[in-house]
Amino acid sequence: MDIMKCIDGQVKRIEAVMNKLVPESIEPEVLAKATRHLLEAGGKRLRPCLALIACDAVGGKAEDAMETAAALELLHTFTLIHDDIMDKDEFRRNVKTVHTIWGEPVAIIAGDALFAKVFEAVAANAKRLKLPADRVVKLFDTLSKASFEICQGQALDMLFEERKDIGENEYLKMVSGKTGALIEASTKVGALLGRGKPEQVKALAEYGRLIGIAFQIHDDVLGLVGEEKKFGKPIGSDIREGKRTLIIVRALETAPSSRKKIASVLGKRKASKAEIKAAIEMLKDTGAIDHATKKARELVARAKSRLDVLPDSKAKRFLLELADFTVEREF
Repeated sequence: MDIMKCIDGQVKRIEAVMNKLVPESIEPEVLAKATRHLLEAGGKRLRPCLALIACDAVGGKAEDAMETAAALELLHTFTLIHDDIMDKDEFRRNVKTVHTIWGEPVAIIAGDALFAKVFEAVAANAKRLKLPADRVVKLFDTLSKASFEICQGQALDMLFEERKDIGENEYLKMVSGKTGALIEASTKVGALLGRGKPEQVKALAEYGRLIGIAFQIHDDVLGLVGEEKKFGKPIGSDIREGKRTLIIVRALETAPSSRKKIASVLGKRKASKAEIKAAIEMLKDTGAIDHATKKARELVARAKSRLDVLPDSKAKRFLLELADFTVEREF
């Protein structure tokens, strides 16, 4: 199965809904441009596609989850805009970040505007389907809790930059919130909208959380050894920003001979390309990159096992293959 072809088949439908939710006619014009900037830059659209497929996997119809699927991409984009401000990143998806074009105040407002649209979209979805009250409550509860967990994960990520003693379990807790929570929410709301059984909703939520963590770990790997043009962000930017990725955590924990050299570049925003390249080679030599890759694959295997409760279907097969794609992609 061609995963990207399957995803691309859903993307136009999702983007059409996003364009209705965040139209060019928003006033003032600067808000319209700022809110639409990263949406128009593209992206994997993984989270909304997961919602549609999860809906299908429990016996629903993908179109039943369309507004909520679009809402997930708006929520994700909101977090990216604010992340870029905090990380002082200049590029995202191979375009300039929102705050570098319009300034931080407008970027903050643009993110907030996207967040507000999330709940408008979910309400419209629930109304269109005439969902029973208990399902509506679960939908909003899922998204609100995921939003808060993202904040917790981001806060931990920032605090970790000031610490030198982060352990692997702490890292996994942080990334579970920062990335895993929203992907879990994507598969869970899809199952809820597809009127899945409680055990199916639970299984899909767990699947989403696990591939979300694996997704982030693989992103950490690509951030060091990927191709910059495909990845969409400068290679080595995590080192310059002092990010405590699983790779960094592992290297600092298990390679005392390299610890001092790695630490000397970590968080050095004006580090030269040669310094970054040397640090990446050191991380390779410690085995930390291989360790991260192995961990991501273990998480994917666990995620796939959660799908045993689902009946065989094209949607289930897609989810199984998508789990593998999570740690095999180059972008």
